[in-house]
Amino acid sequence: MSHSNPGGGWHAQMPELAAVNIIRPRPGYYSRDAQRVPEQPAPVAYPTTEFQAGDMSRENFAVWLFDPHAPYGDFSVSHLPFMDGGLESTLNNNIHYDYESLTSGRSQLDTPTRFVETDELISEFRRQEILRWFQVFRQKQPKAEPLVANLVHDSSGDIPALSVDMMRDCLQEYWDRVSPRLPIVHQPTFSCNRCSIFLLMVMVALGAISLRTRDSTGNLADYGGFADMLILGVRSEILTAEEAQPPVSLWVSQALVLLEFYEKMYSSRRLHERAHIYHTVTLTLLRRGSPLIGRSGSESPPEVPSAEQPQGVSLDSHTWWCRWAETEAIHRVVFAAFMIDVIHAAMFGHAADMAPHEIRLPLPCDDNMWTASNPDTVRQLDQNLRMYGVHPISFLDGLKRALHGKEVRTHSFGRMIIMSGLLSVGWHLSHRETRLKGLDLTTPSTDSQEAWKKVLLSAFDDWKRSFDAAQGASGNPSLADAPGSTGPIHSAAVLYHLAQISLHVDIIDCQVYAGAKRLLGRKVSVRDYTNVVARMRVWATLPSTRHAVLHACKLLHRVLVDPRRSASVGDRERLDIGSGVVSLPPMEVQSYSCRNEPDPHRPWVMYYAALSVWSFVRALSPQDSVHDPPPHASGPFRPGKPLPVNYRRVAAYLTNIANLPEMTESAALSLRDGLPDLLDALRSVFAEAHSELLQEAHERLGVCKEMLANSAG
Repeated sequence: MSHSNPGGGWHAQMPELAAVNIIRPRPGYYSRDAQRVPEQPAPVAYPTTEFQAGDMSRENFAVWLFDPHAPYGDFSVSHLPFMDGGLESTLNNNIHYDYESLTSGRSQLDTPTRFVETDELISEFRRQEILRWFQVFRQKQPKAEPLVANLVHDSSGDIPALSVDMMRDCLQEYWDRVSPRLPIVHQPTFSCNRCSIFLLMVMVALGAISLRTRDSTGNLADYGGFADMLILGVRSEILTAEEAQPPVSLWVSQALVLLEFYEKMYSSRRLHERAHIYHTVTLTLLRRGSPLIGRSGSESPPEVPSAEQPQGVSLDSHTWWCRWAETEAIHRVVFAAFMIDVIHAAMFGHAADMAPHEIRLPLPCDDNMWTASNPDTVRQLDQNLRMYGVHPISFLDGLKRALHGKEVRTHSFGRMIIMSGLLSVGWHLSHRETRLKGLDLTTPSTDSQEAWKKVLLSAFDDWKRSFDAAQGASGNPSLADAPGSTGPIHSAAVLYHLAQISLHVDIIDCQVYAGAKRLLGRKVSVRDYTNVVARMRVWATLPSTRHAVLHACKLLHRVLVDPRRSASVGDRERLDIGSGVVSLPPMEVQSYSCRNEPDPHRPWVMYYAALSVWSFVRALSPQDSVHDPPPHASGPFRPGKPLPVNYRRVAAYLTNIANLPEMTESAALSLRDGLPDLLDALRSVFAEAHSELLQEAHERLGVCKEMLANSAG
């Protein structure tokens, strides 16, 4: 999957990247040697003689990343300022819990007792502690009392509905459904009765809201109110805890990332906005104090033996395992925060606050090591991987390899991290151009922009082929969702298409174009709308836009139609539509449901894709008018109200488009025909959602259909 450098040396194509350094060159603290990760990268055959344009070019991260001739691991960070030094690895620290010391003989240290019966199940004492905080949060949030009105009718002070069994069920739901999305808490060494009560409350709340989301009977409605009340109050307690200061404790960073995941994806518009406001706080706590260089207090292993540990005495196996898990967990926290940062920037139109060059960590360990139930299994798995030549690889080296079409040998979670890195590179480069335009400065030439986008789009395709091949899914799209840990977004296909779409489609512009009255916390003015209409008319004429719209249709096809491919050939139907005959599975009932969805991101990405297609179709319409104000949403949201939808025609419409090799101008003109049915199908999907954001999506798509009908008249 290697690619030659198109059009000569990268620096020759893009002199603007060297002229406008995206990393400020200032004298720094870290030396070049200190940044090297002790691994053996694959040899690079490219000569480096063509890329000698001065220190500025070699120290520019974008230039290093896009130049295939620059050696892996040779990115200099010595010029980075001390305060922006990034997040370092512990791999080259002298941590005294190596494998040899563990196998050389019996340790003189006693192994800590493991209370399995109390560690794995929430105790009654812990339940009472959660209930006490729950009552405190009720007093602090009186306006939220209707959320829990059905729970607290008992005047005895206890809340029978919040039993210890209920809380245990919520925690188990967290491990089963939520933890694979954010695998940052190490279950085998986790103690629910000795950990921070605030971390436990966030985990229980996530489990409760996951159960509520999947409930179709209405019997678990109170679980959502209980979870929301915990989340409303727990953020202030976490941020004011003694450990919530540099160097930040592991539990604080874990709790803040999980808390943001809840607020962004499972809750109200108010909490969604609160999560965005405090997102930078989480990142700042991770950056300040350099928590990843082995100096993050009690939650990280020491760099040198402590005074209590005599020289020559090794750590016992269980203590070593706990420290290994803590180090791995803090690495995973950083990657989870990074993935949330860039994925939500692409999905919601937020700013991405984290840059790839900040993360100088190894990719996470293999999932089997992470989930192993004892330290002996961890050591054995690691030795097996090394025996087969699989060594830890740094994130930056993996990112550079992927950008140039080279295989990165890692597991599903590592591959999703790499894709998030590629998405982040695209986001920062495209938004750098936007900022320069806003400052009326010289922007990179069109040829330069197309050059880096061409490399990035090719890297997206190579990554997807590699991921499918690794999963054994290259011949069956319905198997492309990798099992186990994959990061915030569950499906590799969804992340792949999201990257393709977000590079060319601004979701904020799409929502303004669709008549949204408030976005990002402020009112949308008439001038905002007029400017967006003018931009969208130009945007709709670009070939890159057609490329993004095709991927939007492929994404919707992937979610709504592909699961039906498991039907037998004899059950399929044939339907004449458009330019040919389409083979279809039976589509008598809706196949996709928010209630069966393990990933809260996927419905919103579907909304983003639908808005992209609708905006494109409307912008091409000659009846589209700047002077017609967009209508308001048509009344209050009614969850669960079914819509009459012809799913067979939706499947035919999406299949016909998804099978196109490229979106031609003639094909683009035919997109309008099946779009109303598609909008109805997605509105039916979102009608059963509990999230306020998806309720807004339901209403907005109704407005889109109305505007489409008006422009057709």
